[in-house]
Amino acid sequence: MFFDAQLTLFINDSGHPELKEGQPVFFLETPARQILFEEPTGFMNEHYVHSASTASFHTWSKAAYALKSWFQYLQAIRREWLTASEQERRDYRDAYLSSISPKTGKLYGPDGVRDAMVVVRAFYEYCSKSGIYQGDIGGQLCVEESRIPANHGGFEHTTRLTLTRIKDRALPKARPSGKIHPLRVVDLRNLLRHIGPQAAERQGDKRPSRDRLIIDLGWAVGLRLDEINCLTTLQFLSLCPDSATPFVSMPLTIHHGKGKKTRQVSIPTWLVMDAIAYIDGERADSLRSCKVKSRTPSHKLLLAHITSRSCGRPVTNGALQKMFRNACFELGLVDTVKKKDPMTNEVFLDKVPKHSIHDLRHSYAVLTYHAERLNGNPEPWKKIQAQLGHENLKTTIGTYLRYVEIFNDQPGMTDVRRMLGL
Repeated sequence: MFFDAQLTLFINDSGHPELKEGQPVFFLETPARQILFEEPTGFMNEHYVHSASTASFHTWSKAAYALKSWFQYLQAIRREWLTASEQERRDYRDAYLSSISPKTGKLYGPDGVRDAMVVVRAFYEYCSKSGIYQGDIGGQLCVEESRIPANHGGFEHTTRLTLTRIKDRALPKARPSGKIHPLRVVDLRNLLRHIGPQAAERQGDKRPSRDRLIIDLGWAVGLRLDEINCLTTLQFLSLCPDSATPFVSMPLTIHHGKGKKTRQVSIPTWLVMDAIAYIDGERADSLRSCKVKSRTPSHKLLLAHITSRSCGRPVTNGALQKMFRNACFELGLVDTVKKKDPMTNEVFLDKVPKHSIHDLRHSYAVLTYHAERLNGNPEPWKKIQAQLGHENLKTTIGTYLRYVEIFNDQPGMTDVRRMLGL
């Protein structure tokens, strides 16, 4: 049945009562029936969902998709998963390293491939301990990692052979590119107009305001996607904004920063008022329209739109990323890239968004730098470091210095100051 079935991965983001939020479940489907794929589902349940060290929904999803990709590879080569060997895992790794991601149009990096291999190994270790699997995948086997791609610019990729014998867990970490992608002022302004009105300043605009709140929390505060989506109503309802001073900063405590570290950031009063207006208006409407009432309503700030089937329930990171990607396509903020069909190896041109939602954080850093300099602050880096939560000032400067030096004398910086209300 494994060969002929369609592999389906279900991520519980719709409030299924018997599953934890974000829990992955695998199914094998044929025209005649659908059955639970018990082994990977049990592995995910034990190794991730109920493990205190892996409580991140993003981690669960990433691991589940890594397993799904492995099973699909085995189906393509007509190999039963229970009889798969270490050599087939190596072949899969090498095919992975030399393939182009359909999402980014670029070669998969060794960092992501290593993570996927760790999941595959852990799954087979789990199956071995359960007495289900008798093969040679798993354990502490050393393998020859080869064909690490070297990018020589553009889309011209060459391949070099690495003969170092290392473990999957010891694959070299991909170095950060150091590139940032802030939105141009004109593009950010167009995005804000396009995405919807501010909740506190609708002026007759009937469009939803939630997405505008998300965008503003990115470019005006510098929050990461996870940090935005972990905000609660209590964090805002405990603040007392003064409408007479909309540009004064207020303290907001972020409890779910990178590495689950807590930090305090500055948020402008006007944005606090927008969040409260969203809570009292659009968010309350979404809760009232929810068909399945919960005894303990969620305090999460962001809920699905009232028109969504999931209205009244917390929105997922994937839904927020999709919202941003769609906005980029609608505004023409796209790049044309080369992609390869993994089945036919045919190379084709495709359009991808020029920006991700994380680029709003980059925009915050660059815009704040120029605004602070125009306000006479000789050391804007310290404010940016504290806001972004960087432990080391060198991280902040090393990431953004080259960019702001290049664009420091460009026209239009007064627009940045006006945009920030300084």
